[in-house]
Amino acid sequence: MKLHQLRSLIVVAEKGSIREASRVLHITQPAISKALSDLETELGAPLLLRFNNGVQLTSYGQSLVRHARVIELEMQHAKEDIDNLLGIARGNVTVGVTPATATGPFAEALKRFMRMHPHVSVNVRELRPLQLQEGLADGSIDLGLVSRIGQPVEPRFHWEELYTIPTALAVRVDHPLRGKKSLRELAQSAWLSWDGFDDATSLVGSLFSANGVEPPSSVLRCTSTTLYVEMATTTDLISMWSALPFHMPEYNSKLRRVQISEPLPNMTIGLICRDLALATSIARALIDMIRESSGNMGATFRRAGAIPRIKPPKGRE
Repeated sequence: MKLHQLRSLIVVAEKGSIREASRVLHITQPAISKALSDLETELGAPLLLRFNNGVQLTSYGQSLVRHARVIELEMQHAKEDIDNLLGIARGNVTVGVTPATATGPFAEALKRFMRMHPHVSVNVRELRPLQLQEGLADGSIDLGLVSRIGQPVEPRFHWEELYTIPTALAVRVDHPLRGKKSLRELAQSAWLSWDGFDDATSLVGSLFSANGVEPPSSVLRCTSTTLYVEMATTTDLISMWSALPFHMPEYNSKLRRVQISEPLPNMTIGLICRDLALATSIARALIDMIRESSGNMGATFRRAGAIPRIKPPKGRE
């Protein structure tokens, strides 16, 4: 397989037409057709279904395009690495974050990185953990910051823990809920959750499963940070947070912690990427700054006693 063949396949897949791909690539249609035909011959499988009004990928073509996109991105990263070694600090880095990881250490590291590398384009995308892993798999994301309860049992990608912070249950300040409750009692209420309870990274799901309690049947799953905050502060939904928002006046004035008889686990903030060895020098520079900021944050809060370490419930990693 040659790079120009894979590039032709990618563009044909994106445009759905050899004619349009020819226009984008500035290559004649016969040249693209030959490149794809040679690729099909080499692989021994049809990659395209050809129609009068365009083309459509076969299942073989879809599989190859996924790998081809990763290869193309790696070649781009290789070029960026060479540029950086030559003293030309340019390129792109894309970071996936979950809401709990987007502030604090990451924000500080990002500000420092942008000052030191003004010619690097940084793309930050807020995603759920499973979406973030999909982005790592197809090469559209270089690294990610994930919030979860405990360590992943069988990490699909490189994983390293950055820091842990306590979690908290909360309701709006004028919520009728009063006094300490048990999880079993609260399961009768309506809840707000970032993820489905069957997701291993689900904070609410992990809390109930760790304590052997059937999760609530009434739940609003919301992946929008803005809407999550709105629903948590203006409705009777019970929500789960890291402890960080309760040290911010804009949140603390709208939310009230809910005390329960069961211990709440720590939230683990971790860094994931496909392979540290394959990360570009620019991505590694950002990773190092994130590590440093994370270490500083954990030490600062522990000294202040604002965010003490809390052992997770037994049976949790």
